[in-house]
Order: sequence, then structure tokens, then C-alpha cells
Amino acid sequence: MAIAEHCAQTGIQPGLVLCSSSVRTRATLALLIPYLSVPRIQIERGLYLASVRDLFARVSEVDDDTASIMVIGHNDDLHEFAMALAGGGDAALRQRLDTKFPTGALASFDLDIPTWRQLAPGAGALVGLTTPKDLRCP
Repeated sequence: MAIAEHCAQTGIQPGLVLCSSSVRTRATLALLIPYLSVPRIQIERGLYLASVRDLFARVSEVDDDTASIMVIGHNDDLHEFAMALAGGGDAALRQRLDTKFPTGALASFDLDIPTWRQLAPGAGALVGLTTPKDLRCP
């Protein structure tokens, strides 16, 4: 099973996908599209080589009528962004996230913020971490 199928089976349906403009991230997005009912997709050059600060700034600009967001970007900054966002959640998942965030990994967060503008480090509870290795058949 692929991450895209995992999203469909677990009900991950973001209201907005922010995707880096790189060829590799757009290829990842193309694999996801058949499994997502995404009303909005934005391909953005600014997500290529975006720092953690840039990622927080970009997500905080999202319209408040957007219930959920998926960011498709690049490591190591995406890994650092996920670690910075994780202020709570399952301790075992947080330990896994701290250890490794391989290409194709998906981290899911519950956020306790009234508006995207209030997104800040520690605002998220890590509720899911799925890697391609987790989805391989034994």
C-alpha cells in the first residue's frame, strides 16, 4: 500500500494542499490526487527550500475557512517543521518523529488554534506518523 491509499483508507482529506514547485513534489502530488477529494491545490515556488520559519509563515496565511492542510515539501526543513509543531500527542509517535522522517512520510496533527494566524511552534498534537516502510506488506 502507498501513502496515497493510506490517506484514502484513513479519511485524510485536506481542504488545501500546498505543494512545492519541484518536479519530485509535483510527482508525489500526482500520485495523491486520485485518492484525495481536494478542493484546492496550490503549487508554490516559495516552498522549495523553505525554512521552518518560512513554513510556519506560509501556513499561517491560509484562510480560516480551510479546515485542514497538507504540505508537500522537502526534508530536512519539513522534518524540522513537524518536530517544531509537535507540542503534544502520542509520546511514542513523537519519539519516532524525532528519530527519523524519511522521504514519503506523513505526519498528522490535531491543532488547538482558532485561526491559522495563531499557528506557532508547539501548537500541534502529533496524532499520526506513517512512513512508506510502515505500509509495506510483510
